[in-house]
Amino acid sequence: MGKEKPEEIEEKVRSYLELNHRLVGIKISKESIDGNHPAVPMTFCRVVREMLGGKELVIGIDDLSCPNAELCLGFREPMFVDIEPRIKGKTKAVRIGSLEGENVVLFVLNSEQAMIMSILLGGIKAEFKGEMAICGEAVAKVYSEGEPNVSFLCRGARDLGGFETHEVVLSLPYALFLALPDRMAKFASLNRSARGHVSAPA
Repeated sequence: MGKEKPEEIEEKVRSYLELNHRLVGIKISKESIDGNHPAVPMTFCRVVREMLGGKELVIGIDDLSCPNAELCLGFREPMFVDIEPRIKGKTKAVRIGSLEGENVVLFVLNSEQAMIMSILLGGIKAEFKGEMAICGEAVAKVYSEGEPNVSFLCRGARDLGGFETHEVVLSLPYALFLALPDRMAKFASLNRSARGHVSAPA
């Protein structure tokens, strides 16, 4: 049997976690990418939020209305004070939405779903400062370090991006996203037992 396609993995993950929306893939490119761009400049967190419906957009620096995202995503270098986390090197374009061969995959979860994913992944370290959450903590940090992270978001993500107060964002490197079916098979009943307050299998 061949490897499962990203959309097949996504379908299994959404069923397992009982998600109502899609996962969002992020592709960082040092070259231009063909695709649809936002009609007007937007904050990065707002673009991510709108892609939860399954659409796909490509953004360049001119498509962003948030200077922090320009820095975190590598579109431009900081001039006076270094900004972390950020993607080093010159980013030309970012594709948002597709799951095929992306660098990072974002999950918008509630606390219970985040707990289930933590069990699946054998634990998740959450590093967040309440600022530059989607562009920095969820994308730049995971892209640069290759480790999953949970962000409890920032005021901009909630006020401008439209994220709800109960939502957190889990970000996975693409390779770890591809490994999820095997992990879900190991804990086949975790989604049901967790909701029924039954201990997960050892």
